[in-house]
Amino acid sequence: MTRRLLLLRHAKAVPDDGAGDHERALAGRGQRDAPAIGREIARRGYRPDLILCSTARRTAETLDLVLPFFVPPPSTRLEPALYHAGAALILARASSLAAAVGTVMFVGHNPGLEELALDMAGDTRIRRRIAAKFPTAAFAAFESSAASWSDAVRGRWIARDFLSPADL
Repeated sequence: MTRRLLLLRHAKAVPDDGAGDHERALAGRGQRDAPAIGREIARRGYRPDLILCSTARRTAETLDLVLPFFVPPPSTRLEPALYHAGAALILARASSLAAAVGTVMFVGHNPGLEELALDMAGDTRIRRRIAAKFPTAAFAAFESSAASWSDAVRGRWIARDFLSPADL
């Protein structure tokens, strides 16, 4: 079974207005970029079986704007541990996924998503694009032919795709 790990950074958020970072909403640009990137992710055939999302308001709002492009909608979970999670924590969470999950999408934050994408991309054109900039609403897709998620996490990944709103 092919394992796909998809990474989606939340769309552009408003600056912190004193309510706290966790409660930052999407800005107007984020409200436009999230559905555009969601539409393109689905058009390219990336359909998650499961979406794991940070509990921050901006990630949940991004998820709400992307989710309608996946029909039928996949299972989704808001997970507090993914709020500003680093690359190691995201991989640890992926390693615990059930065997029936073929494709997982993490909706989260930088720098964790960018660090993980750079680590997984190897020496590729996609890695060079990620290294140049992993902006808000950026999406990266990776594949592994490992038999289990724990084997996939310890193994090599193939970088398949990288998108940003500027590409659309």
